[in-house]
Amino acid sequence: MPTHTQTVVNVTEKSALSALGKANFMRVAGSFPASPIHSGEMTDESVAAQFQALVLDGQVNDGGHTFGTFDRDYVDAPDMESVKTGGGGLPASPYVPNPVSPGPGSLDATKQGEAPEGFGQTPNSQWGSGDGLASPKTTSEAISRTKLGDYIMGKASSGGS
Repeated sequence: MPTHTQTVVNVTEKSALSALGKANFMRVAGSFPASPIHSGEMTDESVAAQFQALVLDGQVNDGGHTFGTFDRDYVDAPDMESVKTGGGGLPASPYVPNPVSPGPGSLDATKQGEAPEGFGQTPNSQWGSGDGLASPKTTSEAISRTKLGDYIMGKASSGGS
């Protein structure tokens, strides 16, 4: 669980002081008496649940503006095991393109032969942190299970709860 939490709407220090760096809670509450924050209708938990539903989970439909329908759970993420390889413009492996020339004077990738035997079949180790060789399908499934509050500063998601 995270080590840092932020106040959202549940103010714990309800000061009536107007000192530098402090809000006079009583004045703010008096200025906005109908606020759902003061009635208890809006809480840190309800805001977090709304954020989870509206920002992190499910589908977004932009009405055809740019992407149409987009699933934030990445259900269509590619599976590295199902990548078709070979000649004719296909990659040599899920990790590298086909290096074979389509022939003298040609730029037509459909004329490429198959990559040399074993080329790109064993991926190199990756720099940086994380598993750069994991299938996007596997990592997307884990990330889509992550809930607000599962994040840990400086750590990548392992799927959360």
